[in-house]
Amino acid sequence: MVVERGMELQYTYWQDGAFFVGFLNDYPDDSTQGLTLAELEEALIEVYEIKQEEKIHLASIRKIGKLKVPA
Repeated sequence: MVVERGMELQYTYWQDGAFFVGFLNDYPDDSTQGLTLAELEEALIEVYEIKQEEKIHLASIRKIGKLKVPA
């Protein structure tokens, strides 16, 4: 899967020693890093692509149900 051209993804990042560390705001549990901000952004695109592939796979097995809680 390829990220759509012109698409914007928000991310949070910080510098930790020699590395830039960050995560996509939609996926805060999946942090990654790079030696430069550009490397971090490339890694974040990879995270996004992986998450989109997982979403397609999980959509075929996960279902949404509704649960009514008794009053």
